[in-house]
Amino acid sequence: MKLLKSLAAISCAAAAILLASCSTLGGQSQKSGVPDTSVALVKDMKIGWNLGNTLDAHADGARNQGVASETSWGQPLTTAEMFTGLYRSGIRTVRIPITWHNHIIDSNYTIDPDWMARAKQVVEYALDAGLYVIINSHHDTASIPNFAYGKGYYPTREARNDSINFLTRVWEQVSEAFKGYDNHLIFELMNEPRLVGHEREWWYDAENVDCKNALTVICDYEQRCLDVIRKSGGNNANRYVMVPGYVASPWGAMNDVFKLPSDSASDRLIVAVHAYDPWVFAGEHPGVSEFTDEARQGIASTFKQLGETFVQKGTGVVVGECGATNKNNLDQREAWFRFYFGEAKKNGITAIMWDNGSPDVGPDGNTSEHYGYYNRTEQKWYFPSLLKSALDGVAAGERQ
Repeated sequence: MKLLKSLAAISCAAAAILLASCSTLGGQSQKSGVPDTSVALVKDMKIGWNLGNTLDAHADGARNQGVASETSWGQPLTTAEMFTGLYRSGIRTVRIPITWHNHIIDSNYTIDPDWMARAKQVVEYALDAGLYVIINSHHDTASIPNFAYGKGYYPTREARNDSINFLTRVWEQVSEAFKGYDNHLIFELMNEPRLVGHEREWWYDAENVDCKNALTVICDYEQRCLDVIRKSGGNNANRYVMVPGYVASPWGAMNDVFKLPSDSASDRLIVAVHAYDPWVFAGEHPGVSEFTDEARQGIASTFKQLGETFVQKGTGVVVGECGATNKNNLDQREAWFRFYFGEAKKNGITAIMWDNGSPDVGPDGNTSEHYGYYNRTEQKWYFPSLLKSALDGVAAGERQ
């Protein structure tokens, strides 16, 4: 959606006489009909897709990398047509990862107004297409504990003050920019918060003191971010907010240390997890290319535990990232998509596929990081059978 000029606004108002409501007005979503519990909302989100490697793209170097960074990782400029194509194909939720630390323009962590304006424009494209939209703080985890100013946050007590300053200032500005949008827009506090460089960076070890301490700090950060969002007013007082545990893994949330933040709003928190399961099939090179019964059992067990731990107790769960990398094994990936999305939905969970725009294995034969599913230029699916398998899985899960 573009900013409305006076004539367009008049046309929109006139159309409202014939329609129940106009979807956008003054740059703010005016849609309604959002479910009133986190579990019901997640069910309504149905199935999702990530605008990966786009607004989250970043590089070392200048602090403010400008709006040109959107295409710096090889993806095309985002258009409204991308989202209308997604909706037509059956997708009902889009996660828009956004990195903020590379768009800071001063010592007060002020976000480049041009970058914020572009983020709003892309969000509005998706809302206008009829989609639920998730925005977050994505690649803002610093690479070392004693990170330089403006490089993000790190989950240790030593980095606590600088991290809180960064995160709360980012969410102050994001909250202000988006507080007029209704609950089709969802906030996600962080993406995979973790101890970058640590031997347990990518998995939560319940016996590891560093992991437990980091998760305690992460929960503190999340409480402070949520408080900022709620205090900003507008629709943020009642907005749905997604909250990850350590590295956003299922086990980083299903443990005794993780606690959802205290919330002034009722039933507006959703647990966020990522699960490329099993990694040996879904991501590792060379790993294995066959989707085995053992893999099925592992996926089913994880979703059952997430359902019992959260969904059955009234808290929604969203898998914000998932997928199976291309290993030239389309039939096996079809089986994975059908089973994975089906098991998620059977347990009341909505899964959102990660898409980095890389569909094919290259001449080097490396099969890692090939999570390209949707052709953003032609609004077609590179592998239509994978989408069909996922949609079939969702439909089957909803019947159970």
